Amino acid sequence: NFNYEVFVSKTMLDMLLYSDDPWDSSFYHVIILSESLSNRELKLLVPKLKKKNAVIFRKYLCEPINKEKGVLEELGIDQWISREIGTDVLRELISECTVPVIEEVKEKQHTETIEEIVMDLTKNQNKCFSKLYEAQASIVSREELCKYIWDDEPTRSNLAQLSVLTKSLRQKLMRKGFSSTIIETVWGKGYHLNKEFYTVYSEPF
Repeated sequence: NFNYEVFVSKTMLDMLLYSDDPWDSSFYHVIILSESLSNRELKLLVPKLKKKNAVIFRKYLCEPINKEKGVLEELGIDQWISREIGTDVLRELISECTVPVIEEVKEKQHTETIEEIVMDLTKNQNKCFSKLYEAQASIVSREELCKYIWDDEPTRSNLAQLSVLTKSLRQKLMRKGFSSTIIETVWGKGYHLNKEFYTVYSEPF
């Protein structure tokens, strides 16, 4: 219905779980993890998929409880969906969570100044970007980012918001010609700005 190729394979799952060199997930726009997979398997699968910046949906029979939603956020899963989800809703979720391929692969000479780059960022996107930039490609924990952005102790709510915030910030930077790995997620640790950025912008702002 969405003009996407759909491929399901037990072999792919086994490669991801047990191989150090699994198949290239970047070919797929979205990866939907079945409700039949255990959380133990998710903890093995998701970090490998996130290394390739995969967009991951987790399927459930019904809406997960709050504790389970917290597990999804911590793992870096982008969205949960029910088995009964309508086509219209799924289409919009995929649209929100993916960036068109043409934007992802385009190349661009970076002639903008830092000030011009941050000009169209929201207040919180700007704070997130500046904190990552000041870290000079070192990892900044999710808790530290939350405390800096919201000026308060981290809560489950703003930890969840942070995942959406970094995703939208990454997409804005991609539209300016940077690669999809410009902001990298380090599972269980936090985020860092790719060294690629510092080859162009080495001066503080």
